[in-house]
Amino acid sequence: MTLVITDLSGVTKAELSGRLDTANVNELELKFSAGVMPKSQPTIVDLTQVTFIASLGIRMLLTAARGLSRRGAKLVMFGANPAVIEIFEMSALSDIIPVVPTEADAIAAVSG
Repeated sequence: MTLVITDLSGVTKAELSGRLDTANVNELELKFSAGVMPKSQPTIVDLTQVTFIASLGIRMLLTAARGLSRRGAKLVMFGANPAVIEIFEMSALSDIIPVVPTEADAIAAVSG
C-alpha cells in the first residue's frame, strides 16, 4: 500500500494504491491522517489504484471525512473501481462521503 499526498492549489490530494486491508490500514492510517487533517482544507482521495477496501479502511476514510467536516472542509473520493464502489454501497459509505468518477469531478465537488 502506498500513499502520496500533494497540494493542488488549496486542495489536498491523497493518492492511495494497493489493498486497503487490515494490515495496510494499521501501517497507513497515521500517515494518512497526518497528511490531510492538519491542513484542514478540502481533500480528494484518489482510489484509481485501490483494489480492495476492508472495514478498517472504511473507518479510516470516515474518520478523516468527519474530522475535516468539523473544520469546515469536505472530503470526496474518486476513481474507485466497481468492486470498491460495491463495498462502499453495501456499507453505506457512499451515502456519507461522495464518490465521483474523475479527479476534476472531485475538485469541483469539494470546491463548490
